[in-house]
Amino acid sequence: MKDKSLYFGKQGEAKAVKYLESIGFEIIELGWRYHRSEVDIIARQGSTLVFTEVKSRKNTILPIEELISEAQKKRIIKAAHHFITINEIDLNIRFDLLYIDASKKTAKLSHFKEFFSPDFD
Repeated sequence: MKDKSLYFGKQGEAKAVKYLESIGFEIIELGWRYHRSEVDIIARQGSTLVFTEVKSRKNTILPIEELISEAQKKRIIKAAHHFITINEIDLNIRFDLLYIDASKKTAKLSHFKEFFSPDFD
């Protein structure tokens, strides 16, 4: 079962990469890991470095806002911070969601720019 869902997720990520490239993004990293955190896609669009989470779903039970948990957001932000630091990045930063709804015969991809942002308390 896990192999099927992993394969489904990888298919979604491949679709996401094709989409991003088709709209002018330069893919920098795929599946970039830092400790227990992973960023699905790190890409550049002009003067902006975009950290993108890809979510592929066969059902639409969860509302879009709940697809990325607060804990997962924190892990993504932590990984992004590390990536920016070790690579001495001096660009604008954005966190996007690419959602692939595969509940119908033809999958629909939706791009949510600035889906979340770091919370600096």
